[in-house]
Amino acid sequence: MSDLSAREFALAALATKPLPRPDYISVDSDGVVLVLGRDGSAIEAALRLTATLDVTVLIEPGVAVDVPAGLPFPVARGLAASASGRFGAYVVRVDGYVAPGATAVRDGVASRCDLVLDLSGAAPLFPAHEARDGYLKADPADPIAVGAATEIAAELVGSFDKPLYVAFRDHLCAHSRSNITGCTRCLDACAMEAITPAGNHVSIDPYVCAGCGNCAAVCPTGAASYALPSVDATLDRLRDLVLAYRDAGGRDAVVLFHDGYVGAPLVSAAGARLPDNVLPFSVNEIKQLGLESLAAPLAYGAAGVRVLARRAPKNGIATLKGTVDLAQTIAGALGYGDGACAILHADTAEDLLAGLDAAPLGHPSAKPSRFAPMGAKRGLLEFALTTLHEVAPEPVPRVELPAGAPFGTLAVNVSGCTLCHSCVTACPTGALSAGEDRPLLAFSESACVQCGLCAATCPEEVIALEPRIDFEAWRSPRRVIKEEEPFPCIRCAKPFGTRSTIERVVAKLEDSHWMFAGENRRRLDAIRMCETCRVEAALNEGFDPYAGAPRPEPRTAAAYRAPGES
Repeated sequence: MSDLSAREFALAALATKPLPRPDYISVDSDGVVLVLGRDGSAIEAALRLTATLDVTVLIEPGVAVDVPAGLPFPVARGLAASASGRFGAYVVRVDGYVAPGATAVRDGVASRCDLVLDLSGAAPLFPAHEARDGYLKADPADPIAVGAATEIAAELVGSFDKPLYVAFRDHLCAHSRSNITGCTRCLDACAMEAITPAGNHVSIDPYVCAGCGNCAAVCPTGAASYALPSVDATLDRLRDLVLAYRDAGGRDAVVLFHDGYVGAPLVSAAGARLPDNVLPFSVNEIKQLGLESLAAPLAYGAAGVRVLARRAPKNGIATLKGTVDLAQTIAGALGYGDGACAILHADTAEDLLAGLDAAPLGHPSAKPSRFAPMGAKRGLLEFALTTLHEVAPEPVPRVELPAGAPFGTLAVNVSGCTLCHSCVTACPTGALSAGEDRPLLAFSESACVQCGLCAATCPEEVIALEPRIDFEAWRSPRRVIKEEEPFPCIRCAKPFGTRSTIERVVAKLEDSHWMFAGENRRRLDAIRMCETCRVEAALNEGFDPYAGAPRPEPRTAAAYRAPGES
């Protein structure tokens, strides 16, 4: 069977695999619209909206605009300084506000509305505003753009179903512990500002989220995972596609990821000119692709993975580029070649075909896997990478990675570690653990996400991050970093701490604090006792720790009289 026939067979097999139905949330709009403008175009647009929406117009101060009498909506003056909220619940902060028919000027007035039609010509009120539901911006000098935005606004009343793009499990989040910030990858990646800190974890507002998938792609713990579809469903479809192509005799498969908005039309336009070994694979957003989605096709035997993007994406693909570069670093180190993973920038079918022709093929595995993807995101990521290593053309035990990579080890200055276990308490993934019956610190490298909470929490500052993938360490049991004999209570011999910690505390207090200096030196023995014996010793001694040193005798007027004076 030719590669073309094998591709047709593979695409037919993929077509029989139904996509799971996503979950939805309901968004309600009562049709209250705020039209921002600086000229008559705002009033003209408002007149077209009055049939379906409850309209208010806000014209910039100081701009001469003829406001006709008898309009069916109010026209106020003011400058939209900022905005917050989401479709169905926007709040626009207005400065220099003058109500219709009034003269008083106020700042900080809050205008609440369901949607905003922005014809002001000013900077957008939101980042990545093109993807924000219910915020429509058009150049007032472009009547076609104004007309298109107005038509869309007229339809935005009622109840709408919005996909729940990201599934979030806060107990897996590595954002913060004890007011110390660790992982901020999703916060840094979200162009919509839909993610905010919420204590030890973050919060993702599903009403603001536009489904770009950046957060899910970079989340190292699997707390945020893409749900349209889920990671396991995506990998399952990839498996069917690549294995069906291989089983039909196809060679050197290249998986081409694309979205349905930009990529699908280009793939369709390329048509029969598309190379026979290229297997198009549609996703909701190319930025949702995580490392597992790029590694799995190579493990299944593909010769390359390509991601189709515009030459100038509207909201950027810096996060995606970082993911693809990391995938190429790992694949290249394992012998899959320099052409294993790449982004193709194209605005036309000709651009796409030229990019596919210019990109070198990678080196497919001679013993590809057929593993079935099951489980949650982090587990699938680990399994995809370990399988990628198992079937690699030139496997190496370790791959050094750039700073910020979500895998690595810890460099611990063992001599300075007191086994206080602050790092264990802070670790959100269980990569660091304590001993159950003796003082020790152990580390499981496969669970480390390089969030940095352990290093930031360590009171001795003896922990440093080292990004890498050590496949041998991933397959090994937890490694003991430091272990000590327990310190026995000097009264009852009960083990209650580590020798280094007790000796360190004694050394710091000895001759440096009045409670433990001079004749009080004997009280250092209390530090060497367990909690029970320490309380008993303090009670028997009758020592008041709040008493302090004896106060000097009070001086009276008599102390200042000369001898013999009365």
